[in-house]
Amino acid sequence: MHFDYFDMLSGEPLLLQGVGHIKSPLLRDICPSSGIGYRKYNLYLNFLSWEKEHLLKYDQLMQYRGASKLNREQFGVFDIATLLKPTRELCRGVLSFFIVEDIVWDEANRRFAICVNNEDGTNKQTVVGEINRDNFDNVRRVILQANFIGLDKDEEPVRHSSEKSKELWEQAQKYLEEQAKSNSGKEEKPEYHISNIISKLCAAHPSYNLLNIFNLTIFQLYDSFFQFGYLRSSDLNERIFSNHGGDKFKFEDWLKPILNNV
Repeated sequence: MHFDYFDMLSGEPLLLQGVGHIKSPLLRDICPSSGIGYRKYNLYLNFLSWEKEHLLKYDQLMQYRGASKLNREQFGVFDIATLLKPTRELCRGVLSFFIVEDIVWDEANRRFAICVNNEDGTNKQTVVGEINRDNFDNVRRVILQANFIGLDKDEEPVRHSSEKSKELWEQAQKYLEEQAKSNSGKEEKPEYHISNIISKLCAAHPSYNLLNIFNLTIFQLYDSFFQFGYLRSSDLNERIFSNHGGDKFKFEDWLKPILNNV
C-alpha cells in the first residue's frame, strides 16, 4: 500500500488501516532544540531501511551472539528487530516518531499495540491497531514514502530541446534514484543534504524563507525542491526554443509529473 500524492502533499497525518495515523514530520520536528535532531532522524530512517543482516549485526553489538545463528528463513525483519530489548526500544522510538498514536510493546502477543487515551478521564487506553511480523514491512515502506524515500521517478517527462536542459533534468533526478535505493549507507552528498536544500529553496523560491520553511513537512520540502528544479529546467527549454526553435518542444510538457508511484 502507498498513500496518494494529494494526501502526502496535504501534510496531514494519514490513516493506515489496522495500524494508525502515519505522519511526515515537520522540519521543525528534526531541529536540534525543538525536535529530535538531524542525526537521530537519519538513524531512524536507516533503521527503517535495514534488512535482516543489518539488524543481526546490531543485535550482535548488543551482546546477543546467538543472533548470527538465527534461522534467516524462519525469522523476519520484525522478529529480529524485537528480539532484544535495546533493539525493540529503538524500534518503538522510531515508530513513535512517525505515528501519531501511542505505541506499547505487547509481550504476550509479540506485537506493538497502537493505543489512544480513553475519553472518560481515566488513564486507561484502548488498542486501535497493531504492528506485527505480518504488516511491519508495509508500515516501514509507508513511513519511508512519507519521508520521500523509495519513490520512483517517472519516465523522462520533458522532450529536451538541448543537451544542457537534459543535463539539468538528469541532475534533478539523481537524488530520487539514490533515495529509491533506501539509504544504502553511503555518505550523503553535500549538495543533497537537507540543510543545503533548505538554504537553496529559501534563496530561490518566491514564497519560502527561513521564517516559514520549517513548517513544511519533509515530503513537502523535497517535493517543492524537485518541482522547482524541474520548472527551472522547463523554463530553460522554453528560452532555448524561443531563440533557436526546434520540433521537440511542447508547452504542456511542464505539466507532466516527476513521480510515478504516488
